[in-house]
Amino acid sequence: MLGHHRLLSPDGETRRCERKPLAVLSFLALEGPTSRSRMAGLLWPETQEGTARNNLVQLLRRMKQTYGENLVRLSDPLELGPQVRVELPLWFAGTAVGADASPLLAGDLLDDVDFDGMPDLEDWLLAQRERVDAARTAALVKAAQQFEAEAQWAEAIGVTQALLAQNALSEDHYRRLMRLQYLSNDRTAALQTYQRCRQMLWQELRVEPMPVTTILAQEIEKGSVDLRPQPKAVQLPLAVQRPPVLVGRSAAWQALEEGWRRGQFIVLAGVPGVGKSRLMHDFVAAKGKALRIEARPGDMLVPYSTTARNLQAILVANPHYRLNAWQRRALAPLLPQYLEDGDLDLPNEMPLNAVIQDIFQMGVRDVEAIVYEDMQYADLASIEAGLIYISSAFPLGRASGIPHMLCTVRTDELNAGTAEVFRQMTLDGLAVQIELPALGEHDVSTLLRQLDVPLGEGIERRLVQFAGGNPLYLLETVRNLIENGTSLQRLPDRLPVPERVSQIIERRLGRLSTGALNTARAASILQSDFSIELVSEVLGAPLFDVARHWEELEAAQIMTGGHFAHDLIYEAILMGIPDPVLRLFHRSAARALLRSGASKARIAIHWHQGGVLNEAAPLYVEAAQEAFRLTRLQEARHFIELAAQLFSDQRDRDQANTVRRMGEALMGTGAVPQP
Repeated sequence: MLGHHRLLSPDGETRRCERKPLAVLSFLALEGPTSRSRMAGLLWPETQEGTARNNLVQLLRRMKQTYGENLVRLSDPLELGPQVRVELPLWFAGTAVGADASPLLAGDLLDDVDFDGMPDLEDWLLAQRERVDAARTAALVKAAQQFEAEAQWAEAIGVTQALLAQNALSEDHYRRLMRLQYLSNDRTAALQTYQRCRQMLWQELRVEPMPVTTILAQEIEKGSVDLRPQPKAVQLPLAVQRPPVLVGRSAAWQALEEGWRRGQFIVLAGVPGVGKSRLMHDFVAAKGKALRIEARPGDMLVPYSTTARNLQAILVANPHYRLNAWQRRALAPLLPQYLEDGDLDLPNEMPLNAVIQDIFQMGVRDVEAIVYEDMQYADLASIEAGLIYISSAFPLGRASGIPHMLCTVRTDELNAGTAEVFRQMTLDGLAVQIELPALGEHDVSTLLRQLDVPLGEGIERRLVQFAGGNPLYLLETVRNLIENGTSLQRLPDRLPVPERVSQIIERRLGRLSTGALNTARAASILQSDFSIELVSEVLGAPLFDVARHWEELEAAQIMTGGHFAHDLIYEAILMGIPDPVLRLFHRSAARALLRSGASKARIAIHWHQGGVLNEAAPLYVEAAQEAFRLTRLQEARHFIELAAQLFSDQRDRDQANTVRRMGEALMGTGAVPQP
């Protein structure tokens, strides 16, 4: 299947294979048994399911007539017949390769094929080509390591050059080739390889090589290369994973104490990575027990999504608490999993906000504070519900029974309405906003000395200047250097031009296994409320494989618990996904969320971002109806506008006009609008 495709009969005759038969055979070869419904949808994406399934039956019948036998077993799910043998190279399954690496460079998967007009299949093929590339790279790396271990320098060099032919921007491959050339007594070639690396990186990315690459070149030039084998993974010191003592925040701590004393709603604001969450949690830990609630990326698109997650967390943490039938009925749009038989027959008379307040009041018993992470991501309905909850309780932490409340926000990233509410609360003395500045040089030096890493003379000041006062930036820089194997006793004559934190994170992501990276990608697509099980569904991967990759992500401090260690990590992962793969992930996420019973709005957004407009448009209509039932008219109107636009984009003007009339009626009736 690599290079030009071929279909051979048992006697070796090449048989012609048209696009749709080829699509069926190749998909089943790589994916295994597939339902008829899914296969029909892949081949005829714009056709009604019943018609598409009939088309599939006709296609399979024609294939039997053409080839004289059933190459596909006519069952549901479909699978290849037992007589069909798939030619995939052994290295695709992880088998070692020999010294001649040329078979691995034979071409892309089905490189003479495209599936225009079948977007899901087209994106699937692109993703499979990426998978083949990853397997090819893994096989070459394994071969190079084996030859190097056996001191077969020429063979190892040949395989490493094949690696560079596949990825000319990988510094790992350049360093391997430099080391091998040095070991084979060709120092000149090793230094030429370094210069080629520099030129390529500057020409394509406008960056200098990483410090570890430059140091290797300097050692080669001096003839002092350390040839000890490098460990496969570097264990970060605990202090680098989490510095033991907070530094440089005494003024902010004092402001927190003052806001706490006054019973104010405390808003900690600052740029990403400046240390808002660490300060908030350390401060509250000194006061006593806290209830942690959080907003996550993607929440603002779906009404009450932040509230639903946090209500669920409270109920799980308090299994003794039993919702009554009226509460379950009111919560049905947010937490349908709690419904019992007969609940939906009850009139919906209990106000939703009253139920939300009851559950939160139960959740805050015996706690000193509520800490609210990343409020800038929260949906407007959840913010309004929270403000209703605390509106009559000031000062907080007093006889009202509502504890102190603190939140973190990114500077200038709250929506305008919420920012205005906080501004008015601040003027009224009910809230205080504490802006967290960058650390000064002295404080960064203090932080650096906590990290339990030996630093050579002059290194501390260079790293302090390099970090620019952002704690996360400093920690990511040190992690990056340690994971690269760079000695902190001496650095290259010049550190690279200061990078954004996201660029450093991208380099750390590049050291993950392919499985771990794809696990992180799937989680970033889901954005919020993901689990190992849901990520496994999105990837179509075995659950235990995903669990193993999750452990790798936690060890690398990409994940912590059930979420990303920092929102900048999530953003860097999302930005690094190629567009075709991104669309494929969104479509897979939509299917997984549909099976899990997620909200219509969340599923619609994934279909929309996956480019499947005919699935997204009607779901936006249903999302509008859900929002209307929750009296979220602003969000309902937004979903109606999206649905109408998508119907127009599909040239379905009648349906677009019908949906627009629904929107016009929204403000004038008390009934849920129907399409």
